[in-house]
Amino acid sequence: MLISLTTNYSPKRCNSGDACSLEGGYKLSGLFDYLVYAASQEHSWNSQLGDAATRQTVAGFLLHQHLCSTSAECCNPYPHDQKIRDHAIIITPDHLPYITGNDIAGLVENVGPDVTAFKRGDRVLAQADTSTPDGGGVQQYAVVRADMVTPVPRSLSLDEVATLPTVAMASFVALFHPSGLGLPAPYSKASESFAYQRHSLLVIGGGSNCGKLAIQLARLVGFGKIIAFAAKTPGKGAELEELGATHILDRHAEDVAEQCRSIVGDGLIYALDTVNHGPAAHTLGVSLLSNSERGTLATLLPGGVDETKVGNKAAGYEVKFTQGSGHLHRELGQQFWKHLPSWLEAGKIRPLRYRTISGQNEKAVNEALDAYCDGASVTKANVHPHAP
Repeated sequence: MLISLTTNYSPKRCNSGDACSLEGGYKLSGLFDYLVYAASQEHSWNSQLGDAATRQTVAGFLLHQHLCSTSAECCNPYPHDQKIRDHAIIITPDHLPYITGNDIAGLVENVGPDVTAFKRGDRVLAQADTSTPDGGGVQQYAVVRADMVTPVPRSLSLDEVATLPTVAMASFVALFHPSGLGLPAPYSKASESFAYQRHSLLVIGGGSNCGKLAIQLARLVGFGKIIAFAAKTPGKGAELEELGATHILDRHAEDVAEQCRSIVGDGLIYALDTVNHGPAAHTLGVSLLSNSERGTLATLLPGGVDETKVGNKAAGYEVKFTQGSGHLHRELGQQFWKHLPSWLEAGKIRPLRYRTISGQNEKAVNEALDAYCDGASVTKANVHPHAP
């Protein structure tokens, strides 16, 4: 992903070792040339290439024997990129340069001496580690851990698979990691004896990109009922049914809670909210959990609960805010990347719809980020930063 985030502030270029600062009151600017320039200046291992080369190969070097570098052909913006642009969350002036772009699909450029699973030219998919400038996707080359990369099936394009890493990982963590619902993962022995068919899963925000992956993962493990709350738009119901939802309810309907209760009764103990945040954002999800059994609501965004509106939860309940990064949950992340190709080849996991943005078109990228501001369903934008 290439992004020029705002034009009302242009940071001063800093010399190597100098802190890059923001002037008060302005939004963070992510001007591509500046970020790449600053990154190349701060990494002495690039200096031998000269200025022109370093500006295009910020992370094109092998930094560790277990790492490989990839040529980032395609990546895409996310809602948190919009918040970074507008509110400077996640990063501060001390964290500049910051190279954004979480989803990477491209070709292996080089591998570390201990990497045997990949070779130069392989088509691969990865979730970037943006904690360092070397890992972000908004550059010609990105450095990624070999155990956080997966091969792309021949039947799928790089654009198709680029829609998956972060949204799939977010839902995967929420469903199968102990920090979320803690369900048996689909590849585990425990999943073979777990009675998924007897249980229901509620996905609030089923029409979101994360929601669509959660529905597919729920179908993969065999949930008996998969209830999706989604906006009532043309074609949405049919799409979610194809992905695996057994019931689709209009999230704006006044009686949506009653409709859900008529489906699950008092037996709902697993729910996932992919979209809501705020002081009482998770009240609805908690209210639909069982009153007699202890239920859990996993969330992708932080929020609170209005206890006066959730009913009598005799057995109690839990709300768990999860962070969908394979880098934070490495063991689970490794298993996800290991099994993803077979799920894709079998059609058990399907890529999302997408549109493309070619070249260094900051206006188009900003418009893509703007689309996330109102919480509406968004078609993912795949950015080809080096296309003409």
